[in-house]
Amino acid sequence: MEEKRDFGDLEREVIEKGKCALCGGCVATCRLLDYGYLSVDFSKERPVIREGQQCPPDCGYCYHQCPRVEKPALREGFEEMYEVVSTDEEIINACQDGGVVTSLLAYALDDALVEGCVTVADKGEWRPEVQVAMDKAGLIKGAGSKYTPAAALTGIADAILTYDLWSVALVGTPCDMVSYEKMLVVGRGTHNAHNFSSHIRLRIGLFCMGSYGYEQLMKTYLEEEHGIDINEVTKMQISDNVLHVYTGDKELLSAGIEDIADYKRDGCKVCEDFTGLFSDISVGNVGSPEGKSSVIVRTDFGKEVFEGALERGYIEAKPIEPSGADLIHRLMKEKKEAGIAEKGRRKKKMEEGKK
Repeated sequence: MEEKRDFGDLEREVIEKGKCALCGGCVATCRLLDYGYLSVDFSKERPVIREGQQCPPDCGYCYHQCPRVEKPALREGFEEMYEVVSTDEEIINACQDGGVVTSLLAYALDDALVEGCVTVADKGEWRPEVQVAMDKAGLIKGAGSKYTPAAALTGIADAILTYDLWSVALVGTPCDMVSYEKMLVVGRGTHNAHNFSSHIRLRIGLFCMGSYGYEQLMKTYLEEEHGIDINEVTKMQISDNVLHVYTGDKELLSAGIEDIADYKRDGCKVCEDFTGLFSDISVGNVGSPEGKSSVIVRTDFGKEVFEGALERGYIEAKPIEPSGADLIHRLMKEKKEAGIAEKGRRKKKMEEGKK
């Protein structure tokens, strides 16, 4: 008989040990989702149960959903790399790195491959907010990089329960992609209270070296230490290990990521995935010239979407330069090694604490 697990086990084994990715998968698969039983407290940057409540005796969906409890196996795919830019001037002017993600989503909506797209928008003061975009204006609202966590998988539930969508695109970081894969693998028949996995049609993963605590990065580092009014910030970008902060065309700050290393979330330090290996298409600004994005096509459906967008004139693309591909592969290797090393350090520390 399988041992019963619940949110308390998830707290002890994942959240309190600093392994939570804050992907929102536990919330999206909670049996009592409709009652707001489990949610993400962004002030504490962790999932929480509503005060005074306890898990039902026959639950445990959140525990078995979590990819930090057990990571799903990576399915065999392929890897095609391109330098890509949007052909839409409005999108290029509103977005970063050539507006590729936005253009791919616009094509998917226009060609009725999906009905809506789960993306992350700025709700003010650079606080990320998960949204469901169903037109070009909504997509543009969610454009631009955010470096603090958003719990993107909560948007899957919103797309289905609030908007009644049956075909959805999910955009997120590598941890969001692996969490969705776990949702898919676990399935409704075992430890998934909702069959949300059948509604995701397209997965676009974003290159990511880690996210940062909102209060630490935005309030402490930018506002207090550097006197930057975050309401004036129009763009943030990490490239070549440097954080750039802009207002319009003016650069307000250029700082090495080592300067903000202490603000990286603990859950990101154990992550081994840089490019989103569980995606249909991965997109990032590493390995391509300024104003373009590097795109990695990983699945047959991802290739269908990419080629459709190319043929219909939403994007322009060419094979990535070997030096760009080499850089991406090097960063993939470095992040994997760093995640494994961090896990090893934590395990050793724990063992030493037991002596």
